This record gives sequence, C-alpha cells and structure tokens, in this order.
Amino acid sequence: MLHLGTVKPQLRDNTSEYWNLVKSVLVMTVIDTLILGSFSFIINLANGSASMDQWFLFILVPTIACMLAVLTSIPVTSFIAIQTFKRGLDPDILVYPILASINDIMVTCFFVLVIFFVLWGGLFYTFLVLFFILILSGIGYLASLMRDERFFQQTLREGIFVVVFSSIFGSINGVLLSNLGPLLASRPGLMTLYPALTNSLGNTGSIIGSQMTTNIALGYSRSFTEELKVSGASIIQVEVPAAFIHVVFGLISFLLSINQGANLFFLVSVALTCNLLSFVVISVFALWSAHVSYERGLNPDNIVIPAITSVSDTTATLAIIPAVLIAKLIGF
Repeated sequence: MLHLGTVKPQLRDNTSEYWNLVKSVLVMTVIDTLILGSFSFIINLANGSASMDQWFLFILVPTIACMLAVLTSIPVTSFIAIQTFKRGLDPDILVYPILASINDIMVTCFFVLVIFFVLWGGLFYTFLVLFFILILSGIGYLASLMRDERFFQQTLREGIFVVVFSSIFGSINGVLLSNLGPLLASRPGLMTLYPALTNSLGNTGSIIGSQMTTNIALGYSRSFTEELKVSGASIIQVEVPAAFIHVVFGLISFLLSINQGANLFFLVSVALTCNLLSFVVISVFALWSAHVSYERGLNPDNIVIPAITSVSDTTATLAIIPAVLIAKLIGF
C-alpha cells in the first residue's frame, strides 16, 4: 500500500484505506483466535490433553493475548514500515523479518501474562472474563459498522480462508514437533536452534512473497512460469545471506549450549543443511501462492504472508530429521 500510494508514510492523518486495514486486522484477530482456539481444543480433546470443562480457556486466553499483542503491534508495524520507506529502503525486505521476531516476543509475553491471571484466579480471572466480553462486544460493533465496506468484506472473507489453512498446518506442525521432542532433546543445542530455523525460513519466504505481491500490484509480474524463470537471481540474493545467517545460528546455539556438551560442527551442519533443504520449497511456494491468489481474484497481501509462515514452520520441522541424519552420516 505504501508502494501504491494508498497509504501515506505517516502515522497521523493517514488515509481511509489505512484505517480500514487496521479495523479489518482487529476483527480478523478475534475471528482468528476463536477459530484457532476452538480447533486447538478439539485436537487436544481428541488426544486426551484437554477436558470439556476447559473449552472456555481455549478461546479466552488466545483471544485476549493476541488482541493485546495486535494493539501493540499495529503502531510498531506502521512506524517501522513508514521509517524504512522514508529512508529509501524496501519495506518488503525489512518489515516482516523485523516484526516477526518482535511479535513473537510480544505475543509470548502477553500469553504468559494472561496464563498467570488464569492461574491466580479470583478477581484476576473475573477481570479476564470481563475484558473478553468487552473485546467481543467492541469487535462485534466494529464489524457491524464496517459490513458494507468492500475492502473490509474482502479482507474478512479471504482472512477466514487463511485462518483455516493456518490452523491445519499449525496442527500438523504441533503433532510433528511433539514427535520430534525426543530427537531435539537428545542432542544439546538442537532445542535452542529450532526456533531460529522456523523463524528464519518464514522470514526469507516472506521477503520473496512480499516482493512478489508488490511486483504483481505494480504490473511487473505476469505469470508464475515467467516469474520462476526470471526470479533465479533475486532468490539467490536472498539465499546467500540466509545460508550465512544459518551458520551464525549454529554458532550461537553452540555458545548457548556449550555447558551441555553441544557439538559446534553438528549444529552448524544441521542449520545449513536444513536451510538448503527447505529454502527451494518455500521460495517456489511463495511465488506460486502469490500468482494463484492473484489469478483467482484474491488480494495476495491477505494470502501470501500468512500462508508462507504456516507452511514454513512445517517445512523447517520436516527438514530437521534429514538434516540430523546427514550430520550423523558425516560423522558429527
């Protein structure tokens, strides 16, 4: 939107499109968390990790935690995007990688805070329930005001699809991660390395996806096949620093786990191999999802980044197993 001029590079007195986007994100956050919470409850109930009397917690906790995180993240996101744009930098390259890490920290802090309020009970829990009701009432009123806005309807319609898509891959990744627990715990440093691998793959895929959605909006890109042929150089430009960063991830994981007997060459090998195995997959998926969403009349901005972040977590998780096996075959 900054590239197209539909949003001004300023926080105050911005366009109606900007505020419609903010309102859409707020409503989508509540719908997102209600769907994800319900989906998570059903999965946990099925495998015996939850009981029927806990259903309300599964929608209460994520809704409040994510709403607090989003209310904090929106001004931070806007500020970073505006500042990068004003300085002649490309928001497509910088904004998501920066915000992904910041948002992970923010949502974790708010999630832990809400959990503590639940555990403390009494007035704290009553406050959470009242705040939850306030959120639902406010978002319901906001949605009723915006129901005739075309941009709002499109974002909501496409966002619900992405939420379901993300829920499926999120659940798959959760099951995979649960099964990988013993493997990650068996080698010192792997548990430290894992979040960096998933986060980094999502960042690199989102850079490619963000650039692609901008190219489509500006008319620079016409077809998936054509883009696949000409995007080799730009993909390599993203992959070269990404590979180097993965080596750094391995080194940092080693330093953080050195007291546990971590092996430097093993961690570097796993990090680099995981990158090489997963990068091509997420790059092709980023280009494909952008073109498919555009060709079907959807807004790629609403589809591509959420889809990439969901798929990248599962892709990175799946890549860890062969990466560990390859490191062991090498002799690490």
